Amino acid sequence: MYKANKLRMTTVSGFKKELATMNVSEPLLVTQNGEPLYVVQDPVQYEQQQEQMALLKMVGLAERDIREARLLNQEDLFKGLSEEFRDHADND
Repeated sequence: MYKANKLRMTTVSGFKKELATMNVSEPLLVTQNGEPLYVVQDPVQYEQQQEQMALLKMVGLAERDIREARLLNQEDLFKGLSEEFRDHADND
């Protein structure tokens, strides 16, 4: 089972002081008056997180399609794709 790492924390004033040298290879929770204010993370991590969320959304949509019996067999899928490509080529 996946176990989330505990976020490192700092205050707004601590964040301001250490901004130039701060390591954000792991997400950092910035607090103000003891309450969460921001999460700062590396841009590469952010992109990976966005891709993971998109993949999870697609899996959820696929599971819903299966539950609702919105399925195609391989033959019908390829036939539909061929028609789409043919129609697209005819319009160009």
